[in-house]
Amino acid sequence: MQKLPRFLTHYELPADTDERAIKRVYARELKKIDQELDSAGFQDLRDSYEIALSWVRCRDSFQEHLQLEELVQIEDDAVLTADVEGTPLQQDLSLNAPASEPHEHDTGRGAPEQESELVVDTGLPLQSETQQPEVAEVKKIAERSLTPEELAKTIFSEMLDAMRLHVDDDDFAGQNLILLLDDARLFHMETRLHFESMLAHYLLQGWQPGNGELFDTVVQSFGWEKDRRRLLNLGSPGYAIDRALTEAADFYRKDKKARAMLWALVKKIRKGDSPNRYYLKANLGLLRHIQSSYPSWLRMVTSQENLVQWLAQAEEMQKQYVVGDDLVLSKEVDTGVKPVYWIVIVCIVLFGMFTNRDRSPPKYQPGQFAPGSHMSFSVDTPDAMLSLEQRMQKAETLLSMSKGDKEKFSQAVRSLQSVAGADNDKAAYRLGWLYRDNKYAPADKVKQYAWFLRAAELGNLQASVIVGDLVMDGVNGKVDHQEALQHYKKAADKGHALGQFKLAYMIDHGFAIKRNEADVARLIKASADQGFAYSESLMGQFALRGEYGFEKNETRAANWFSLSAKHGDPSGERYFAQVNERGLGGYKINLAEAAKWYGVARDHGDKDAAKSLQSLCKKQEFAACKQSSPSINTISVVTRAH
Repeated sequence: MQKLPRFLTHYELPADTDERAIKRVYARELKKIDQELDSAGFQDLRDSYEIALSWVRCRDSFQEHLQLEELVQIEDDAVLTADVEGTPLQQDLSLNAPASEPHEHDTGRGAPEQESELVVDTGLPLQSETQQPEVAEVKKIAERSLTPEELAKTIFSEMLDAMRLHVDDDDFAGQNLILLLDDARLFHMETRLHFESMLAHYLLQGWQPGNGELFDTVVQSFGWEKDRRRLLNLGSPGYAIDRALTEAADFYRKDKKARAMLWALVKKIRKGDSPNRYYLKANLGLLRHIQSSYPSWLRMVTSQENLVQWLAQAEEMQKQYVVGDDLVLSKEVDTGVKPVYWIVIVCIVLFGMFTNRDRSPPKYQPGQFAPGSHMSFSVDTPDAMLSLEQRMQKAETLLSMSKGDKEKFSQAVRSLQSVAGADNDKAAYRLGWLYRDNKYAPADKVKQYAWFLRAAELGNLQASVIVGDLVMDGVNGKVDHQEALQHYKKAADKGHALGQFKLAYMIDHGFAIKRNEADVARLIKASADQGFAYSESLMGQFALRGEYGFEKNETRAANWFSLSAKHGDPSGERYFAQVNERGLGGYKINLAEAAKWYGVARDHGDKDAAKSLQSLCKKQEFAACKQSSPSINTISVVTRAH
């Protein structure tokens, strides 16, 4: 049975309805809504209307696609029949793969030479050059019939195909992405969002030959370094990239000479050639430093496999040589310490770890998902003599080598668990992500919930927000507003901007707490004061309309929209464009500035901004009217402190 859009079923429109009927119903229902007083109702009507229009257009495009396919198939059959009956064929016929096959970079699609005998691949239909425009049209219509996610996958596949052909060109991946973002197929917001998510997941897999400076280009193209909220909406890849950006900012704060030396090492690690022992000896200190200081960022910008291999070679050299700044005793040297003393030390450490486990009383009541038997805090014997920081570093190294190796993954988990047992919130938080991002092990809601809960109880505010999100998503089979409220409140009370926004959302909707506009206003204001871009946009809207206890004040609204826009929130960018277009809050009318901010919001996926810009461009030509490629410096993208 065909699933119809909610707009059609709610207003009892038939499955074969057309756009005109949908628009008539929308116009009728729109008159019944006061957009100022019922913005949620208006937005719901608008969203369902847009979905219905898209559904009808896809339905009609698919029908056209089927008709064209039938036409092309009839002509193909006629050509093949003529060939069988001995009818002469033109020598300039070309072999064309189906529309879903690879693209112009595919090396197997060159045209046959004029004087060579035509060889027919029986797996492909013969088509004349005069038929190619029709096939191209079929391809375009077929793409229009794809869902936004399917279309994003197609574009992403094209990007990877092109990158594979330019493995040795470090500049190609970034430049190609800039051009690809101008592709008309990515103008649709949902398609662009799917494409952005795919890029984030791809970066999470680690740097690969051909990526070049792709990480920096993606970061600036989507404004991730300015809008961390946008990253958090991407889930596990977003959190990993957020850590990488923080580490990169620290890297670029170093003085110019030190930074140049480290960056040269990072680029050299990308190459497949193993360095000689003299190079390792001279740079081992730097290798250890960057691995311990920038683990997440390095994974995005250089070869993790090469780095691990280089360090392993250096460790092997330590058995015989003095390497770097560390004097390593050879096996033949008698240290004077007898084995019995080592056994005593190990026992003391183990006793300390076991008596230290889970001493803090639980602050929440998580029900059946309380920390269970899988949360072992025992210490493996090889880890007993390592510091907590060394165990964390060992775990990250093992994880980077654990693809397909369950034993290495288990060792990494045990190392992290032993650190978490020492009340280390970072280790517990890392364990939560191991069972969330589906990279090293299958996603496990029970384990991720338990470990994030452990990290939250140890004071990790970001973990508190994640636990609240998990509970709101129904981690135990149903949504628990009461528990989510407790976790958001804990983060909010400690001044966490995202926690304040989440708590305001709960109060505004009356989830497990009485609705109180004064509390909503206080929390949104506190979050906005910390530079949380979406809260800044909400503050502007409150002041513009005089809502949530705030006085109606266009000047304050314009100032909030200005801050939100500069911090990268799409709604703030759109509202700030309106400020310039209408001359609100003391701003002079500046259509060029308005067009600029509408363009920025459009590039960040705001459909309303795209429509406003289109209307503005009909009156006058502005630079933003043409989709232009941003100027990107792939080295300086993450140099600013966060």
